[in-house]
Amino acid sequence: MHHLAAAMLVLLCCCCLFLATQQQQQLQPAAGGNRASPSCIPHERDALLAFKHGVTSDTGGILSSWRRDGRHDEQDCCRWRGVRCSNRTGHVHELRLGSTFGPDNLAGQISPSLLALDHLEHLDLSRNELEGPTGRIPEFLGSLKNLKYLNLSGIPFYGGVPPQLGNLSRLQYLDLSWNWMEGTNSTDLSWLTHIPSIQYLYLDQVNLSTVEDWPRVMNMLPSLRALHLSYCSLASANQSLPHLNLTNLEELDASGNSFHHPMVTSWFWNITSLRFLYLSGTSMYGQFPDALGDMTSLQVLDLSYNYCLYDYHDDDKNMRSMITNIKNLCNLEVLNLEYTLLYGDVAELFRNLPQCSPNKLQELDLGWNHLTGMVPRWMGQFMSLVVLDLGSNYITGHVPYEIGKLSNLTHLDLSINKLDGTITEEHFASARSLQYIDLSYNALKIEISSDWQPPSTLEYVNFASCQMGPLFPVWLQWNMSITYLDISSAGIADRLPQWFSDGFSNVEFMNISNNQLNGTLPADMGSMSLLQLYLSSNKLTGQIPTLPPNITWLDLSNNLLLGLTGHSAVGSANLRQLSLFSNRLTGHIPESFCKFQRLCVLDLSNNFLEGEPPLCLGVTEYMKFVALSNNSLSGKFPSFLQNLTNVHFLDLSRNKFSGRLPMWIGSLTSLRVIRLSHNKFFGSIPMNITNLSCLQYMDLNNNKISGSLPIYLSNLKFMTNTSMMGCSDGIEIIVSNSNEISYYHLNNFSTVWKGQELNYGSIQRIFDTSMTSIDLSSNDLTSEIPEEIVVLDALVNLNLSRNYLTGVIPKKIGEMRSLQSLDLSRNMLSGEIPATVSNLTFLSYLELSYNDLTGRIPSGVQLDTLYAEYPSMYIGNIGLCGHPLQNNCSSERHAPKQGGLGRTEEGYGIPFFYLGLGCGFVVGTWIAFGVLLFKRNCRIACFRLSDKLYGKV
Repeated sequence: MHHLAAAMLVLLCCCCLFLATQQQQQLQPAAGGNRASPSCIPHERDALLAFKHGVTSDTGGILSSWRRDGRHDEQDCCRWRGVRCSNRTGHVHELRLGSTFGPDNLAGQISPSLLALDHLEHLDLSRNELEGPTGRIPEFLGSLKNLKYLNLSGIPFYGGVPPQLGNLSRLQYLDLSWNWMEGTNSTDLSWLTHIPSIQYLYLDQVNLSTVEDWPRVMNMLPSLRALHLSYCSLASANQSLPHLNLTNLEELDASGNSFHHPMVTSWFWNITSLRFLYLSGTSMYGQFPDALGDMTSLQVLDLSYNYCLYDYHDDDKNMRSMITNIKNLCNLEVLNLEYTLLYGDVAELFRNLPQCSPNKLQELDLGWNHLTGMVPRWMGQFMSLVVLDLGSNYITGHVPYEIGKLSNLTHLDLSINKLDGTITEEHFASARSLQYIDLSYNALKIEISSDWQPPSTLEYVNFASCQMGPLFPVWLQWNMSITYLDISSAGIADRLPQWFSDGFSNVEFMNISNNQLNGTLPADMGSMSLLQLYLSSNKLTGQIPTLPPNITWLDLSNNLLLGLTGHSAVGSANLRQLSLFSNRLTGHIPESFCKFQRLCVLDLSNNFLEGEPPLCLGVTEYMKFVALSNNSLSGKFPSFLQNLTNVHFLDLSRNKFSGRLPMWIGSLTSLRVIRLSHNKFFGSIPMNITNLSCLQYMDLNNNKISGSLPIYLSNLKFMTNTSMMGCSDGIEIIVSNSNEISYYHLNNFSTVWKGQELNYGSIQRIFDTSMTSIDLSSNDLTSEIPEEIVVLDALVNLNLSRNYLTGVIPKKIGEMRSLQSLDLSRNMLSGEIPATVSNLTFLSYLELSYNDLTGRIPSGVQLDTLYAEYPSMYIGNIGLCGHPLQNNCSSERHAPKQGGLGRTEEGYGIPFFYLGLGCGFVVGTWIAFGVLLFKRNCRIACFRLSDKLYGKV
């Protein structure tokens, strides 16, 4: 009985204890904010509020719930956003404050108050701007001894990584990657060896250029599962490791480092546990290692962009074949060998790919290589393929029908090869997943029935330079999902179909340029979703209708368009490029263009426009490219340009503009190219034009500009060999974010070069080659050529011909060593040709004819070669002598045989000759008349002689 009572008492005590425990657990706050009553530990809440005090900007309101006042539940720090507490103790265990790159992140500093969070295990502050006033990674973070997870990625720290982080002995995850700005660095990674438990290490973009033993340090971290060291400036990966401890490593990313050694010498090929290996852009060369075939765990292998940059044309270093057998890599899902300069037969390469069943290979990227041969018909066995990229190779033959059997294929790129034959519906018979297809720039013919409906929902279609015409491909109307369409240079000679606007209602990018489209543009295009439209180089006629409201890039150049409709909006306020050059536009430039306040490119050249440009065009502050050449525009220098302080390219040539060049032209400091030729401008060149330090091309020829050449030419920094880091690249000016078409496709650039007007190619070529030129020919310039002009040692073309320049040729002209073309002809220059002209070793055209130059011609092989090609280069200078002329300098100065009377009617010698002849005739006549007037005997004798002669007659 006593035993039973005792047992009952024990059971009762246990029940009471159990109930008490359950009640206590219910009172305990749950992690993540699921608690019945506030249980935040006060000193930890104070620490968090002190951290918030160090945050100076919180535009996203991330810490808005962190408050000391308010209701009890609002004061509970375990309920605050980003805070996680222990279910059992209530201590703060996690701070998850990682942000996304953008305006809604935190800014300020990381407060040392976090040291009060003794139980903190997880700290994520990534992608914020918490670098603080020092910009350094705080050393005190190394005192958070319980941390297992630390993510500081994307914070713009700079300077050294504190070795105190090695005190975090329990750390399993460390991310210091992508700190941007000046970036962080480390000269010694030995502190990592004090963290033996670390499994995930991300040091991408941390500068490790001086750490030579980095493989040895990593080999001392046996728990490592993921190691990311991309873009760390690592010098090599060919160190020798006697014993490999990284048996758990599954992911290695060393891309973006320049190793510059044979690929086979790298230390990591024996890590058979690797599943993900990223070695893109490491400048490794030579053959692939045989050990690659034994890495059977690999799922992703990225060896793209691997070639020896400094010895690009060294075939021994760069050209490689896929002789390594990787048939046993049955787990391989992604193989990226883009731009590895592979050569060999594409069919042989396919034979070396995994042949397992089922085949897991999903992505195969072999683009931008030197593969030849034909695509094998049996490639249909790779049934798991999702992405197949064979673009930019030398593959020949037909496209096999078996590609259509790849039912999982979403991305197919066979562009820029030498494929031929015909593409039919059979090629897409089972391609029900296909979304992206690029067959451009091949000799393919697309023959698809007009009523055929593809089994897939195509989104990206590029058949540029494939033969699709002459009729417009009607089958495209059934692909309502297309957002990108390029059928340029496709031999289409047809009208745009009636279903054009409805069938392509979802297309955002459309390029049908370089065809023979005729007829008018559809009137209902205003309902389309187009952002970019390229219809240049066709035969479209009529008016330009109201176009899609969201359009940003519009190129209708090289057509037969007449103008705008009465209510034509030609796009929206977001329009950035408007290219209508080489049409038949008439009348004035519409003031409706002024609403395009984001316009970056305006090209209306080669039309029949007249009148003055509207003043309101000056509101387009983003304008960088203005081309109005070859019209009949008139008035003074357009004043709207004064507001375009960002303009890089200005072409007003071949119009009827007149008046003086304004003084404010010197404020357009971003100008790279200015062309004002063939107008009626007069007056002097504004002296502050030399403020245009980025100017590389100035053409004012064929005007009535007078006065002297501007001084302070040394301010034209771009025309000197001074580094011009502040001048924008042409390609930066207006490249679209969504495609690669830029304004160098818009126009052809002609220039007077070596005495002839030549097409220099695209405008972009002017920028890319930094071609520098000054052409002031055919004006009324006077005075001397300033000696300071010789500082323009990067100048390629200088043309001052057909002016009234006097004085001598600058003696130090030989310092302009970049000159390729120099034309000083048809002026009034005197003195000798400077001997330094022989130093112009790049000179390929020299014209000094019809001046008053004297003395011996400088000797030199370069000048002799030029004379052989241009034998008239010295003509019209009666005082020149010596080789190669026949005039001997030892004889008395007489006119050389080739000089004749000096200048032609286009020069200035013949007018003086006739002036002297006339004066002599007048003076002689008056002398004879004076003798008869004042000498009576002579007068009588003269009259008798005349009477006698008359009588005989």
